[in-house]
Amino acid sequence: MPASTILFLKYYHHATRDLILFCMLFVFGVIYMSITEFVLHRSPIQSMIYRYVTRIGVFMDYVAFIMLISLTGGTNSPLYPIAYLLLLHASLYWSFTGAMVATCMVIIGYIGVVLLVDGGFMAEELPRHLFNFAFTIMMGVIGGIIVARERKHFVEKGIFENLAKKDYLTGLYNHRSFQEQIRETITNKRYFTLIMGDIDYFKKVNDRYGHQVGDSVLRTIGSLFDSVIPRAHGSAFRYGGEEFAVILYTEDRLLAGELMQQFREKLKALEFGSEDEKFHVTMSFGATIRVKDQRTAELVAAADALLYTAKEQGRDRLVWG
Repeated sequence: MPASTILFLKYYHHATRDLILFCMLFVFGVIYMSITEFVLHRSPIQSMIYRYVTRIGVFMDYVAFIMLISLTGGTNSPLYPIAYLLLLHASLYWSFTGAMVATCMVIIGYIGVVLLVDGGFMAEELPRHLFNFAFTIMMGVIGGIIVARERKHFVEKGIFENLAKKDYLTGLYNHRSFQEQIRETITNKRYFTLIMGDIDYFKKVNDRYGHQVGDSVLRTIGSLFDSVIPRAHGSAFRYGGEEFAVILYTEDRLLAGELMQQFREKLKALEFGSEDEKFHVTMSFGATIRVKDQRTAELVAAADALLYTAKEQGRDRLVWG
């Protein structure tokens, strides 16, 4: 924007009407970019408003581009290469199809600028116009292919990262992720609550109803943890087998206790098994708050000891240390 402003004022400011149009374009650009940045920073990537703003942004960039080259020499404008950035922008948000649509839009806009600003197609200018058309199409195709390929690699990378960090059965983060998360939390010198949990009599569930039913119990518990514990408050992990770990970013025993009570009540209300025979499951928990400089091993050992205390006291409870 600063470069285009300097270029316009120094070489293309010939009429008051052009100056007014350029100032309107400049103000529009500042307002548009400010609103866009605000919305994008406040909206989750997967949200509908984020998708709409990014897609509308390509159209807004296109309109601004056509006006800008119209005010700075038409198709002879030194700012015409901005079209290639526009094509890449469209490729980024709309993939290959978007790149092709944007390419057609740029060519149509180019023809409009030739007719309305340049004064029509002159015979001596045809080679330049044909070259611009060809290069624009080439940039659209290449940009679309490159972005589509990179997006595919990005998706595949995300899949592999999820496989490495998440438990395939419950959908929760796995033991490795737990170790990384608790180490990072300790490194940042944050105090937090660590809770270790275990499904009561889970071996009997597997022995009586089979491992498929046991897997169903584990999947349901994973989904329940995800629904009860807000991401801002912490995360749940499958520690191993029927054992789970929860990291809550709070020292408030009351808040942590309420979350776990909510989880236990919802779990006890669920039914498992078949139409002929249904059963309920419960969980026992041991919880400790990191208020000193304990290491991971010390915290896990303390929470584990409290978990076994909960089992010794009759299970289906949360014991604090």
